[in-house]
Amino acid sequence: MKVFVSLGERSASNYIYHIFKDVKGLEFYGITDEALESIGFKSIARIEDLSVVGLWEALPKVPFVLKLWKRIEELLPKMDSLILCDAPAFNLPLLKRVRDKVKKVIYFISPQVWAWKEGRARLISEYVDHLIVILPFELDLYRGYSRQGFSVHFVGHPLVDLAKPTIKREEFLNLLGVERYMALLPGSRWSEIRRHVPYLKKVLRCLSPDLPLVIPTFESYKNYIQEELRPFSPLLLTPLDIEKPSYNTMAHAHLTLLASGTAELEASLLGSPHLVFYRVSPMTYLVGKLLVKVRHVALTNLIMDCYLVPEFVQKPPELLCKNLRSYLQGEDLRLSMVKGFGELKDKLGGYGAIDRLRELFLELLYDA
Repeated sequence: MKVFVSLGERSASNYIYHIFKDVKGLEFYGITDEALESIGFKSIARIEDLSVVGLWEALPKVPFVLKLWKRIEELLPKMDSLILCDAPAFNLPLLKRVRDKVKKVIYFISPQVWAWKEGRARLISEYVDHLIVILPFELDLYRGYSRQGFSVHFVGHPLVDLAKPTIKREEFLNLLGVERYMALLPGSRWSEIRRHVPYLKKVLRCLSPDLPLVIPTFESYKNYIQEELRPFSPLLLTPLDIEKPSYNTMAHAHLTLLASGTAELEASLLGSPHLVFYRVSPMTYLVGKLLVKVRHVALTNLIMDCYLVPEFVQKPPELLCKNLRSYLQGEDLRLSMVKGFGELKDKLGGYGAIDRLRELFLELLYDA
């Protein structure tokens, strides 16, 4: 059986890797990274080719995307199934182009239709056979779009199983040569790194941190971040240095400052007190303010339905600096936040999500 997988995020790639790494008898093609290629996925493009955020930031990618859509469209008649993973800006137009060229379509990880552009939910319900969501409240949203031939499934969030350190605290601190530290995660895309690192430089100038800074990142971003933040002597960790640098760094940090995204939910599941920030171009932010319907950007806050994690979207560096200082010095603030994470794993379906997702995927793929 041949399966095409279309994704645009490393987080989605990580889920797919763990779900399918031990599965035999399926031949995978798609948009990949080094992890997926290591388990036999045949690549027609790489994730980094698509990783941008924002309206104006995406414009230079348009010619490449058009060619890639055409290439996928030509390949899909040879496939038995298509798995789309989140990435709505790429995957929804692709879905409309190819729906009649493939026998079965599974959409894994719903676009954030609860935040903005709810019309995408109708599009998914009309073009997709099976939708697998990873946030429990999404089940209720899609009940309004039920139809024969369209099924919505929730069996848990893979991060409940995946988000855990691989190195014990004492061992990790000894490895770093520090007693405690602050973690910084500026993002997982190159476009985020270029926007966020200069902003973080202003925050750190204001903060003058007396704790060492540890930054987990990818090898391709390391030199840029090191050079830009050189005055603060950060220690950068990549997968070439240690296993799971982000998980280990967040799990054992005194405090974590991170860009909004999957890493925010990971930090909560790891029990790491954290503040979340994000920056986009002024035009993208203005458009977003008009369209976004939710009160929170942090997934933890959305799932718990409260303002547990402080959010600083498009805020001046001085404001973030002031709040960082309060949390760095306030043990009660950090402990209260960690206590609030207590119910999160149960709300996300509990342990065993990877196994349940694997069973569900195989059932859907082999079901005639």
